[in-house]
Amino acid sequence: MVTEPGDLRTALRDLRIELALNTARVAALAGLNDSDLAVLDVLVREGGRSPTALARRTGTHPATLTGVLARLEKGGWVLRRRDATDRRSVLIEPVGAERLARLYRDGSQSLDELAEGLTGPERTVVLTYLRSAADLIRAATERLG
Repeated sequence: MVTEPGDLRTALRDLRIELALNTARVAALAGLNDSDLAVLDVLVREGGRSPTALARRTGTHPATLTGVLARLEKGGWVLRRRDATDRRSVLIEPVGAERLARLYRDGSQSLDELAEGLTGPERTVVLTYLRSAADLIRAATERLG
């Protein structure tokens, strides 16, 4: 099958739509809204960080993030801990990673099965493309301000 470069972008948009719908369903099952889940996903994937760094990374206004973190803490998804290197600072640490993984399990297993059908070199190409695409979109997001 011959494809054009734009076909990849279209496929990524289709994937983004399905991921957004899945994320909304996961958020509802977790008792969270989409914004809260986005912050939690960043913490689970990238590790704990200060509220300031988290606000910067997620593009969430610091005042809004305060409410998000309060809801996540109340729900048992995160803990606030003193930064060992700077006792004046607080780190937000995810503690609900296993609960979250259970909600994503079906989709994760399906994606793993799909990947098992690819050869090693095919997986390498897909992985390289997706990681590069994520880096490019992250940079584009940062340029938006």
